[in-house]
Amino acid sequence: MSFRVAIRVALCAALLLTESCGGGTKKPPRATLGPEVDSGNAIRFEDLPVTRLERTRVPTPNAANPSLGAPKAMVVVQMWSDFECPFCAEVHPVMTEMLRVYAGKVRLVWHDYPLPFHAHSRLAANAGREAYAQGGAEAFWKFHDSVYASPNPRLDADGLQKFAAKVGLDQARFRDALSTMRHDSEVKRDFDTGNGLGVEGTPAFLVNDYFFIGAVPFDIMRVIVDRALSDAGV
Repeated sequence: MSFRVAIRVALCAALLLTESCGGGTKKPPRATLGPEVDSGNAIRFEDLPVTRLERTRVPTPNAANPSLGAPKAMVVVQMWSDFECPFCAEVHPVMTEMLRVYAGKVRLVWHDYPLPFHAHSRLAANAGREAYAQGGAEAFWKFHDSVYASPNPRLDADGLQKFAAKVGLDQARFRDALSTMRHDSEVKRDFDTGNGLGVEGTPAFLVNDYFFIGAVPFDIMRVIVDRALSDAGV
């Protein structure tokens, strides 16, 4: 391995480990692939800090969670995320690009993982679930995209109500869902499932059975998706 590639791999590993909102009380420092690194150097899957889980530990996606992409895709990317996490917002365009490049081959599945030190993340998770309850996947992803497209999203009850209005949700029903935390059991189920897998921060991913935590750039996500596709014989 060349010196330049070794540096790039080390920085990729640092990014995976630190570009997430963690389980502590402070947000971890940001790691980036600096401009001194030659982006033309290849990233090897074997050098990434990705854990392959036993198939029996991989949760089976179902209609309880919003998804996007090909319903029968050979590669399923399950994401544990938090509407209040800035790193989850950063990875949003990566997911959009992934679905575009791998159209028909990849499905994205959302799981809630509201971190306890984020003041409004649990409420926002309930809001997303209510969008899903009212309008299915289309309404959920519109709500999701609206939140992440906002540079400084207000995620208290009043702010979430405005996002709901943009999506066209029933305002009275939405308000009641937030005041009663109607979907908390669904949110908790996702949170507990994530804990069982080893999720300690957001965003966290399962690409088929490959697990990792961190807001990765598309070039790293592509390496992992390609490996999962290769495993599936695609």
